[in-house]
Amino acid sequence: MQNPSIKIGLNARLFPNNWRPVIQEIEFAHKVGFQAIQLPGREDGLDEKTLGNSFLDVANALAKNHITPVMEILIRLEENGKTSSGKSPLEILEANISSISQLGCKHVHWHLAPKSPQMVDDYFKFESMLVPQFEKAVEISKTYNFSFGIEHNEPEFRLFGSPNQCKTVLEAVKGLQFVWDMNHTTIDDFPMFINLIPHLGMLHISDTLLPEVNYHLPVGQGNINFSSYFSPLIYNDFCGVGILEIGGLPKSGGYGRDTDEALIESLKMVNDVISKVSRNS
Repeated sequence: MQNPSIKIGLNARLFPNNWRPVIQEIEFAHKVGFQAIQLPGREDGLDEKTLGNSFLDVANALAKNHITPVMEILIRLEENGKTSSGKSPLEILEANISSISQLGCKHVHWHLAPKSPQMVDDYFKFESMLVPQFEKAVEISKTYNFSFGIEHNEPEFRLFGSPNQCKTVLEAVKGLQFVWDMNHTTIDDFPMFINLIPHLGMLHISDTLLPEVNYHLPVGQGNINFSSYFSPLIYNDFCGVGILEIGGLPKSGGYGRDTDEALIESLKMVNDVISKVSRNS
């Protein structure tokens, strides 16, 4: 049994060492019970070559298989608030608007990552510099009928690395949504992230070996108590997409754990948690 308000999806495996046409990912997602898929925005815009299929064919496959598309745009920033090629987050969003529109993405978010944790001294000041771009991004999202959000980092990366930093920008920009990554969340920060549920637009779900964070393990291979994470979401009637971002990072032993089998098992475990929590609510 699935909670109809939470659509669990997978991260499209469009990586150089683990690539297959996205239509195959969509068909797999539908076959095993996923309801959404996360596509990767690109600095020059997501293109058909990356997808392995035309935008029209992908859009038709999404509709046929009842899969909701969302997009993450990972942007690595330099000290000047732009990428190494000189592009701002807003310029990169604009470069992806064509694909967002043609594919019908329902939610888009920036994952802004610093070049290094020590990139700047005052991250609150650096983040406030980005507020006008967030405001413009929300305006654009209304024009093209998608919701727009910001993902937080683990504390080590400092940029949007704490609940207070996220709260500041969410309160400053009306309509901006929050993307909560459970695997980026420390034990101490968990209660404060729960307070951001009114701003919540989407989830990223993977496991980690707390107190260490950002391992991106398949569900069950870490020690997150997912019942405690989903309970406040269901209690507060969260309606949105939760993307399984499993696979691993070098700090947790390397990539490659986003196999079909791992995705199927992680989906089952998450749905079991949601069903149990829903029954007890």
